[in-house]
Amino acid sequence: MIATIKAEWRKNRFRPAFLISSGLVAAVVVLVFMTNWYQATHPGQSDRPIPLAMLFPDQFVNDVMGAGFPLGAAMAIVLGAIVAGSEYSWGTLKTLFTQGPGRLTTWSGRIVVFTAWMAILSAILFAVGAACSVLIVTVNNHAIVWPAVADIAKGFGAMWLILTVNGMLGIAIAVLVRQSAAAIGIGVVYLLSIEIIAVRFIDGLNNGSYKWIGNLFLGQNATALIGHLSNAKGVTISAEQSLIVLFAWLAAMLVIAAGLQRVRDVT
Repeated sequence: MIATIKAEWRKNRFRPAFLISSGLVAAVVVLVFMTNWYQATHPGQSDRPIPLAMLFPDQFVNDVMGAGFPLGAAMAIVLGAIVAGSEYSWGTLKTLFTQGPGRLTTWSGRIVVFTAWMAILSAILFAVGAACSVLIVTVNNHAIVWPAVADIAKGFGAMWLILTVNGMLGIAIAVLVRQSAAAIGIGVVYLLSIEIIAVRFIDGLNNGSYKWIGNLFLGQNATALIGHLSNAKGVTISAEQSLIVLFAWLAAMLVIAAGLQRVRDVT
């Protein structure tokens, strides 16, 4: 197992998809901070002016989580689809499974490495967000005050979980359709469109009687978890339910993908 993890890490550490996604994640955070800074310093040009204090270091965790979802989640889906789907296009799975190790051992090593990459992306999100907030507070001659370590840890853990779950969704779809291109399209469209439409339709049925079904969707619970950590108003899903549903989605995607990888022909 350790050898499999090392092999997967060597294979993926210089993979263009991961390197490019790391740069894109950093660029997204910078863009969000700079856009919000402009709106905060030019309130007359925005319908919803943002208080400048919201961009200071004591609030950077909330800012980073807002930047990481849904754009970061969409990026995680793309990475998951590429990691699992490209092996089918290359035809390398047949050789790998023939020479060993076994299918589930190989699969487990790949999942461990992918989860580690999601942690790296989360760390980039928080590191760049912290740097941007320090730059803004320094330019405006205010004292640097950081949030509590526990709040940073909770925010990091939440973002890591959200990215990992969405990445596993991309992996499961890629294994199902045996390619990366279609999996990317399906996953991103689901996250940014299909789920939103479905939840709105379900919530509107019979005066909201089936809203509990809409509250089981992935995006709904990711948004609720971020809302609880950001002390947002109007969050109707509890933090406990959000965590349970997200871990349930994670387990389901892992089981489905591993089962398909185990029993199906890889060609």
